[in-house]
Amino acid sequence: GCDVLAAAVLGFIHRDFSMETGDATFLLQRWGLNTYLYGPKDDLKHRMLWREMYLEEEAVHLKALIQAAHACGLQFIYALSPGQDIIFSNSYDVVLLKRKLRQVAGLGCKAFAILFDDIDHTLCQVDKDVFSSFAHAQVSVANEIFQYLEEPCTFLFCPTEYCNSLCYPCLAKSAYLKTIGEELLPGIGVIWTGTKVISKELTEESIKEVQEVLQRRPLIWDNLHANDYDSKIVFLGPFKGRPIGLGPHLQGLLLNPNCEFEANFIPIHTLGSWFRSIHRMRKHSASASKEESGAYCPEEALSRALQDWTEEIGKSVLPGAPDVISNETATVWKPCEIGEDREQETQVLTQLDSASQELEASHETPGLTDLRLLVGLFYLPYEHGDKAQHLLKEFQWLKANSSCISIAVKKGDPQKVDEWRSRALHFKQECDNLLHLHSRIIKSTNRAFLYDLYPYVWDVRNTTLLAKAFVLWLGEFSLLSSFHQLLGRFMLYLPLMKLFHLFQLQKATYPDSLLYHFPSLVHVEVLPDVLDSSVARCLATCLLLALKVNGSQGVFCEMLPTDQLHLEFFTKLGFLEIFRSDAVHHEDIVLGRLL
Repeated sequence: GCDVLAAAVLGFIHRDFSMETGDATFLLQRWGLNTYLYGPKDDLKHRMLWREMYLEEEAVHLKALIQAAHACGLQFIYALSPGQDIIFSNSYDVVLLKRKLRQVAGLGCKAFAILFDDIDHTLCQVDKDVFSSFAHAQVSVANEIFQYLEEPCTFLFCPTEYCNSLCYPCLAKSAYLKTIGEELLPGIGVIWTGTKVISKELTEESIKEVQEVLQRRPLIWDNLHANDYDSKIVFLGPFKGRPIGLGPHLQGLLLNPNCEFEANFIPIHTLGSWFRSIHRMRKHSASASKEESGAYCPEEALSRALQDWTEEIGKSVLPGAPDVISNETATVWKPCEIGEDREQETQVLTQLDSASQELEASHETPGLTDLRLLVGLFYLPYEHGDKAQHLLKEFQWLKANSSCISIAVKKGDPQKVDEWRSRALHFKQECDNLLHLHSRIIKSTNRAFLYDLYPYVWDVRNTTLLAKAFVLWLGEFSLLSSFHQLLGRFMLYLPLMKLFHLFQLQKATYPDSLLYHFPSLVHVEVLPDVLDSSVARCLATCLLLALKVNGSQGVFCEMLPTDQLHLEFFTKLGFLEIFRSDAVHHEDIVLGRLL
């Protein structure tokens, strides 16, 4: 087969199909990549309804995408996932598969992929009567389709065991992969994700092992920047952990990017740098200098990408509008998986639209320092950026050493106290820098960039406020007075919530046996208008930590046994029922948790 180096674009929702796809293909071409693989989850006829033909209007859109890719010199690969319910021995299902791919071929597509990932390994009884194994069934259909399409230059096959962690019992002893390697026609490429579904690193040794089992060079489907499995994360860091020495052992590499179009500038930019490094390596001998030999440095590639991204973000681009000032960027929104998230997203967008109107006259462009900070906060699945690592380390140190300034300590080490307060002050200043980042980004002239990344920047802002308030709370002289200050700060953050009330307890009110182990009482009320209960749990966790560092060894709460909302809330925080007694208050039950 042909060598393929690519960015695979998956899961995009296209508000304006022709504009968005044109932008995506242009971006791939711009950074020297050569392939676009189509397999979005929001196209039901890619997976769930794979048997159905595209309607005329849908076919027009798909043809426009294929033409846009070809116009940019990109190979377009159409991927189909029939594995969930195909009956391999049913000739009618195979005919439907051929018919579907023949329709796409008629739209100008010349490269294809058949995906059997993330499906049940079990054959139905009808297939068991025909095929000796699951692998034989898949190979039979893949080979037949490959030959039916007249053995195209690029035809990919994704096995059900597509990484080391999914192999049974292991890669070297997998009967499934042994069958794939031996019986799949040699012109068919096999997709592989690495040692895991999301692999931190790929090594030459591991790829050689895969190559031996599959009897061909694998094509890597790289999920390093994929975020479709968690709507709360995004990955802006550089392409890394894949040495350019992998090149000779691969048929190619497909990068599965973030769902948000604007979040992929650096991943695709740095993937292009990696690809060009492989080409330079092939042209120069091992005796050449580091620069000539094509050595790839992720940090240097990131710096170059940040420079270009700063320039790109300086352009005025409207989200989803056909008359954007720059035709090199666009906006794509990630689907919500549950109704609650959709309502929250609507609230965020409403806030953002309001903010846009207020700030219309005061646009400004985030600078290089801002973008470097942003990337550091949303780096890679297994790694935080330098700034994020530093902030986490400082926060953990402040929390772990807060006992030196606790009101429970009558006499602390003055030097230790001074160090704690100095580092707390520095932490506060760094938190202020993060809040400034949020302010700068919402004033960006590039609204496409803003709309795609705003939900994540908003989360950073709120987390920063929480961490800053918590550290300030720890540094106060009195738990009660500092808690009142904390409430004031959080009221700005969560105006719809009745926050926490901390009570000074009268020992005579509760049994000594209770107060001995659980000296603190908390009470939480969340208004019905608050949609996201995780925010309340986050604040409750903050409160419990503060009680612990200020000397409390346990906490309890009271509620009616019929109050299912609060029972569920406190149970998720680790509270357990202590007792039910009329001696406390009416028929309340008491839940407690040791700190």
